Amino acid sequence: MSKIAIIKIGAKGDVVRTTVLLHLFKNDDITWVTSKNNIRVLPFKQENLRNVIAIEDVNHSGVLNEHFDLVISLDDDFKCAVLATKIKSKELVGTYADGSTIRYTSSSNEWFDMGLSSRLGKEVADQLKWENVYSYQEILFRMLGYSFNGEEYIIPEDVISKGVEIVIGIESRAGDRWPTKVWNKYTQLAEKLVNEGYQCVFFEERRNIKDYMQDIGNVSLFIGGDTLGMHVALALKIPVLTIFTCTSPTEIYAYNRMEKIVSPFLGKAFYKTDYCPEAVDSIGLNKVYDSVKKIKSNISIYNER
Repeated sequence: MSKIAIIKIGAKGDVVRTTVLLHLFKNDDITWVTSKNNIRVLPFKQENLRNVIAIEDVNHSGVLNEHFDLVISLDDDFKCAVLATKIKSKELVGTYADGSTIRYTSSSNEWFDMGLSSRLGKEVADQLKWENVYSYQEILFRMLGYSFNGEEYIIPEDVISKGVEIVIGIESRAGDRWPTKVWNKYTQLAEKLVNEGYQCVFFEERRNIKDYMQDIGNVSLFIGGDTLGMHVALALKIPVLTIFTCTSPTEIYAYNRMEKIVSPFLGKAFYKTDYCPEAVDSIGLNKVYDSVKKIKSNISIYNER
């Protein structure tokens, strides 16, 4: 049995998709460091997930006194890089601190060469990101010397899928950092679907993240952008329709239950934090509506995958 530390904070959706690593190390002893507001998306009952630590509390956790066989450091974040450097380990994969600079191991070049701390500079990093043809999971597994074989996300066991076929869930929101992620015709789409006899619900902010995750588990089709909700729906094996307006559709592994609509102006808006109206306006209502109808007509096929 090996002792492994995973350092992954970032957005909640990025933490959820990184849970595929729990499959790789199912017989090992894992400590996961994340941000305090991400803790509740992790599967505490997973047997190999021995400890979950908030990075805000790491200095009082005792983790710096432990010895690990492997540290996996997955964020372009200086405090994470510093922590990866401080933790005692036989092997490190990912980012670490070199003075005031974030660097990363050669084993993780494929991912971090496309990132904010790229050794190649921003222009080359952005081009590599655009040209990338692999999902996050494929790259992540290769960094660690494995092949990705469709391993699923793992979320808390008390969040379950119990959706009623007629209920469609719409996530019309996105984080403030990515205004272009928000498609501008969700209300019109819901009106058309209600006229067809479907019930549509719009997801809202909940005080408890598990309640939000269960809200997603209560629907039979999820519609939205590249968000936490999309990852939760994938984890719950719910069919998903995702509208990509500014982030990479390639990086998102579809698990054979996602339909992707990609803006023809994706290149113009690609990972830009300024609003790009062309990327949003170019996706027509009928295109999304037709995709919903296609998914609903094949719902039994999706559920069997």
